[in-house]
Amino acid sequence: MPEATNRNSAIDPLRLLLALSVIALHSGFPDGAPALVYQSLINGLFRLAVPVFAVISGFFFLGAMRSGRAGAYIGRILSLYAMWMVIYLPIYGPDFTSVGHAAQLFFFGYFHLWFLPGLAIGAMLVLVLRNRAVIAVAAVICAMTGLLLEYLTLSGRASIELDFYRNGLFVIFPFFASGWLLAGMPRPNVRVSWIALSLLGVVAESMWWYRVAGGGYGVDTMASLFLAAPLLFLGAGQIRGGWDGKRLASMAAFIYFIHVLIMITASRFGLEGNAKAGFVMAVSLALAWWLGAEHRRPVLRLLT
Repeated sequence: MPEATNRNSAIDPLRLLLALSVIALHSGFPDGAPALVYQSLINGLFRLAVPVFAVISGFFFLGAMRSGRAGAYIGRILSLYAMWMVIYLPIYGPDFTSVGHAAQLFFFGYFHLWFLPGLAIGAMLVLVLRNRAVIAVAAVICAMTGLLLEYLTLSGRASIELDFYRNGLFVIFPFFASGWLLAGMPRPNVRVSWIALSLLGVVAESMWWYRVAGGGYGVDTMASLFLAAPLLFLGAGQIRGGWDGKRLASMAAFIYFIHVLIMITASRFGLEGNAKAGFVMAVSLALAWWLGAEHRRPVLRLLT
C-alpha cells in the first residue's frame, strides 16, 4: 500500500497478522468451534483487520498531504484497484446479470477488494474537508449511519444490500479519519490493559450482534472497533524490533489481495473447513515470502 511507516515499530508485523486473520474470517476458521466462540472471532476479533488497515492509512495520509503527494497517493490506490479488479475479472465476470450490476460491482469492488475504493473515498473526503473539526463530525455521522443501517438489516427491520452500508463512506472513511486525526496529535502512551479491555469490548459487542441477528452471522462494523482499532495501532507503534518493515507491509497487502484466489483454488482441490484455511494461509504466506526476496521485490511492490 502507498504509505511510509516507522519501519522499526510493530505496525508492519501487525498488518501481516491481520492479513492472516482475514483469511481465517473468509474461510470460517475455526470450523466446528462452539457458536459463541465462532461469533466472537468471525464477527468479533477478526473484524479488526480492515479498520486497523484504514487507521494506518489515514495516519500516514497526513504526511502525504503535507508533502504534496496526496494526489499521487490516491492515484496509486486507484491503480491498484484497477489492476486487482482485472486479475479477478475471470472470477466475477461470468456472473454479471446487467449493466447496472456491473456498474455497482466496479464502483463498490469485488468481494475483499471493496477496501480499495473505500480507501480512495476516505482519502478524498479528508482531502476535501481538511478541517479537523469538520472531519471529526463527518466521521461520527458516517459511522453512526453505517451502524444504523447494519442494525436495521441484521435485525430484519429492513432489507438493505451490503454494498450500501459496508462501503468507503460509512465504514472506511470513519476509520481513515480517525488515523488522520491521530497523526495531528501527540501520541499517547497506550497501556496493554487498555488494548485488552478494548478487545474484550469487541467480543462483548459481537455477542450483542449475535442476539440482534438471531444467531446469524455477517457483522461488518461495530462501535467498539472505533476504540479498539486506534488503540491496537498506537500500541503496535510503541513496540520496536529488527524486522524488515517494508517487506512485511508489502507481504501483508499481497496476502490480503491474493487470498481469495487461493481460496477458490483450495475449493477446487476439495479442501474445506480448517484444512482449507490452513492451506490458504500457508500458500498465501509462502507466495508473499517468495516475492519478498530482494531480486523479486519490484514485482511485489507492483502488486501492492
